[in-house]
Formats: sequence, C-alpha cells, structure tokens
Amino acid sequence: MMAYQIKQLATLAGVSVRTLRYYDEIGLLKPAFIGDNGYRYYETPQINRLQRICLYRQLQIPLATMPTLLDQPAAVVVTQLQRQYQQLQQERRHLDQLLTLMETTIAAQREGDQMNDQEKFAAFKQTQLDEHEVKYGAEARQHYGEQAVESANQRFSQLSATDYATMQATEQRLLVALTQQLQQPTEERAAMIYQLHRDWLGYTWAQYQPAMHRGLAQLYLADPRFRQYYDGRAGNGATAILVQCIEQYTEPQN
Repeated sequence: MMAYQIKQLATLAGVSVRTLRYYDEIGLLKPAFIGDNGYRYYETPQINRLQRICLYRQLQIPLATMPTLLDQPAAVVVTQLQRQYQQLQQERRHLDQLLTLMETTIAAQREGDQMNDQEKFAAFKQTQLDEHEVKYGAEARQHYGEQAVESANQRFSQLSATDYATMQATEQRLLVALTQQLQQPTEERAAMIYQLHRDWLGYTWAQYQPAMHRGLAQLYLADPRFRQYYDGRAGNGATAILVQCIEQYTEPQN
C-alpha cells in the first residue's frame, strides 16, 4: 500500500499543505501514521476520506458537520450522495433551461420578437417545479400519490403566460392579506385568505376537494419548511393564520 507524504497528497488533491495540517488539527483527516522523521503519511483510507471532504466542500457543506457525514455507515452515505446527485441534476437542468432561454431571447432581440408566450415563461415555471420537487416532492407523493403530483406538475408547466402571471399575483395578494390579518384580524379577510389560497391551488389541482385542502393545511403545520415559507414572507404566525382560515372554511358541509 502506497503512503503519501503530506506534500505529495496536497499536490495530488489540489489542496494546500496548510489545509491538510488544519484538517489534522480539527480531527477531520488524521494521517495513517507519523514517521520517525516526523512527517505525516496518508494511505488509501485517508485518500478516500479526503476525496469525500473535497466533494462536500464543493457542495458547500460546513466543515463542522462533515465528521458526522464522513463517519456514517456506507449505506447512509450512498443515500446522502444520491440525494445530492439528484439535486445537482435538477440544478443542471435548470441552468440548461436558463441558457436555452437566454439564447432564444438573444436571437429574438436580434431578429425581432419570435418567442411565443409559453417559451418566454417555460424556464421560470420549470425552476419552480424543480425547487418544489427538491423541497417537498417526497412528502407530496406520500400524501397525495404519484399520479396527483405528476398531474399538478403538468398543469403548472402548461399554464399560459396570463394564467402564470395571475397565479403569481394571487399568491402575492394572499401574502399581503396574511400580513394584514396578523395586524388586524377580520372575518371578511379570513374568508378572503381562504378563497385566495383555494384560487391559487386551482391552477394546479385538477379538482378541488375540501378534505385535500384541510390535509394540505395540516402538512403546513407539521412541516417547518412551510412555516418558514409563509412566516418568512408574511410575518411570524402567518402559517397558523392561513391554516386556521382553511380549516374554518373547509368544514365538511362546505
């Protein structure tokens, strides 16, 4: 088994000797052994570990969290890497779509506007689909099933420019209403919040069902990512207000 001195490993990995010494100091990458000459030596296990450290650095994972990741069982590591791989694939598709959109836009500006409405907004809609898939895809499929999620994604991707703009405007009106409801709650505005959220869902749901709406509201409460989304845009407590309005106006008799 070949052993690399620290300078040799630094050259091989494209990092500095100072970086490897720092990794040793913080316990992230210890050498296999230290020779009689006082030099650090690294063998295959340490090389493999350094390769994963470099990969995690490229993924912008903080050094403080790396020991936990590096010391996980192989099966857990594979799952984590697969998840990161899928995310990178989605990011690459997003970049490819933006590059295509830019090329088309540049050509349209040079030769006169020849882009149809679908082309102008396709990349932006796909970006939202990709982001939603990364954040909520697994949960959505668990709660509503593969067919329902794929149907909603298809409806969203096929929205006309007008419907797409109206959907975005509807969400903005919803966020404003939530902010106002936090400051000065009224029954009239509560009903409006429910209706705005229902209208917003209508752009992707093939058929509205009150029970599904209530189920989505419960998911908002259970998943901190949804709470962060609405509270972060409309104010602390906005998610709870939204859920309250949904539950109030989706009673079984409705």
